[in-house]
Amino acid sequence: MPRLTILSERQKGVVEAVETHFPSACHGFCLRYVSENFRDTFKNSKLVNIFWNAVYALTPVEFEAKISEMVEISQDVIPWLQNFLPQLWAVSCFDGVRYDHFTLGVTELLYNWALECHELPIVQMMEHIRHQLAFWFEERRDTGMRLTSSILVPSAEKRITEATMDARCYQVLRANEVEFEIVSTERTNIVDISSRICSCRRWQIYGIPCAHAAAALISCGQTVQLFAEPCFTVASYRETYSQVINPIPDKYLWNELGQGADGGGIQVEIKIRPPKTRRPPGRPKKKVLRVENLKKPKRVVQCGRCHLLGHSQKKCTLPI
Repeated sequence: MPRLTILSERQKGVVEAVETHFPSACHGFCLRYVSENFRDTFKNSKLVNIFWNAVYALTPVEFEAKISEMVEISQDVIPWLQNFLPQLWAVSCFDGVRYDHFTLGVTELLYNWALECHELPIVQMMEHIRHQLAFWFEERRDTGMRLTSSILVPSAEKRITEATMDARCYQVLRANEVEFEIVSTERTNIVDISSRICSCRRWQIYGIPCAHAAAALISCGQTVQLFAEPCFTVASYRETYSQVINPIPDKYLWNELGQGADGGGIQVEIKIRPPKTRRPPGRPKKKVLRVENLKKPKRVVQCGRCHLLGHSQKKCTLPI
């Protein structure tokens, strides 16, 4: 089973929770959070551009070269990298597989759903989110059923088409049944189609054959689409949304008899209890209202010079 990859802003509580419940997972930074922190820290457009080149560098050698360029501009990059370790966000250093998902886009979508109903009671809010998910699943089930002419989903098919077009410019030298040497005007890359590895590392990182891999596969008569990761196939897309979100009857039926495990009727009763709370330390603060203060009329200030109400003699602004 592949290792789970989790992206977040790595707050202390989230890091502790992931280490407790998912100890083998790869827990990385949300790239948007890291980039905004870098931009706000240095406020240098040239440095930010080099930073993005370092983020998407495919090999450690390319990454180190970009880091050296940033250090030449500002030595403060070194302590920043100590706080934001490259192993948690850089493409060339991250241990997990993110399949080109570097930000928290999906969670932002769910957060926007919650904003639409955050003022509702908890039951109505959960019902709103359930309705949204049911609509989402149904819409994507219909989309999956219409994808009948391709092996991969449209986004992956687009990348395969681009890689195939670029592969026409390469020279392919076959070493054996599975290893190939791909020669171009820029550099030479080694491709192993059995292990699904290319020396440029794009195939391993993104899960879709790169242009070098496409050139090797085409040269030996293989179908390039079959060498993409299973998560990009139409079959996986359909399976993802195959589960049904069951309908729930109206709340006035919730207390009626339900069907038991053995076929008998049981009384279904839902009780939502308040969350457990702890009494804070120290003496509780409370405002004491005395009965005599409630009955006592409020004193009205009268000016001693102009005899008007609402201000004192010291604050009187009328001319003498």
